[in-house]
Amino acid sequence: MKKLIALFLALIMLLSFAACSEGGEKAETEVVKITPERGTVSEGVYENETFGVSFEFGEGWYILSDEEIATAMGVAAEEIYGEGAEITGDYIYDFYGVKNETNATVSINYEDLGTIGTMTDANYYLETVMTNLIANGADSGIVDAIISNVTLGEKEVPCLHIVFEFGGSKIYQKLIVSQTGTWMSTVTVASLSEDELSELVGKVSFK
Repeated sequence: MKKLIALFLALIMLLSFAACSEGGEKAETEVVKITPERGTVSEGVYENETFGVSFEFGEGWYILSDEEIATAMGVAAEEIYGEGAEITGDYIYDFYGVKNETNATVSINYEDLGTIGTMTDANYYLETVMTNLIANGADSGIVDAIISNVTLGEKEVPCLHIVFEFGGSKIYQKLIVSQTGTWMSTVTVASLSEDELSELVGKVSFK
């Protein structure tokens, strides 16, 4: 299971927008700044009121601690989280869960685009990520990448569906995004089964 967790985390790192963006090409518009807060986990539900994101994972899941996420990524926890796990940077690794029975994963992260955030939107964000993924497809094992809209909770949001292939096995992943101020919420769902992937995505909600 640890190898799968490390692999899924590596895929999430590949999806970071800021590292692959050369700056927005869209017209700059005023974006309201917000003060980000970390989400909470209680009785099988993750919820972040600041960003309006929730995920009902129920029983049978293992939720990684901040320290475990950092270890799986090969960095010290203080490089990601400050004392008391307060927000100290422009990227928040807020939630990472693994379904014990199938090793499916769900991660929920937030990225502050800063000045780039005034020149982009959720669709442009995913288009830029997909362009970067395709450009690096030979090294990352990507065999397919398609953007479409999905309605989750109260919002219709763009979703990037990706298929990776490693050693003859396929991993199905959806990256769902929604913008709040200069921050982009990213929910990444990954599974070895397309049916399970769809089921888990249906448990994600945006306000």
